[in-house]
Formats: sequence, C-alpha cells, structure tokens
Amino acid sequence: MIILEPCPKCGGKAKLRRGLPNLGNSKERFAMVQCLTCNYKTPTIKPKGGESNESLKNRVIELWNQEPR
Repeated sequence: MIILEPCPKCGGKAKLRRGLPNLGNSKERFAMVQCLTCNYKTPTIKPKGGESNESLKNRVIELWNQEPR
C-alpha cells in the first residue's frame, strides 16, 4: 500500500478521491488526490484500458507523491 504524503504546497493532509462506474460504464471512473487544507489537487486521472481500481489509485498517489516539496 502506498501512503499519501502531505500536501506539497502547504503540508496539509491529502485525501484520495475516486469516482465509481456509472451504470456499468468503466470510462466514468477517475481518481485524484486533493489537499483538505488548501484544495491543491492532482489532475484527474482516468483508467488506461482495463486498468484495475487498485492500479488507478496507486498511479494517482504516485503522481501526488512525486510533486516537488
């Protein structure tokens, strides 16, 4: 399990946000990470092909954790 690092802008707590499939349409899924203090966020990430929810979650967390601090 990958742990979310604090916000790269303010040091606040980060939260993973995910959208669930709508009416079975997997193209509706997305994930992003957002700071609960300053609302800084990653771009919205959509799954690649048949990417699993876990892989999508890990990919967006890695994107957040790579932000310069």
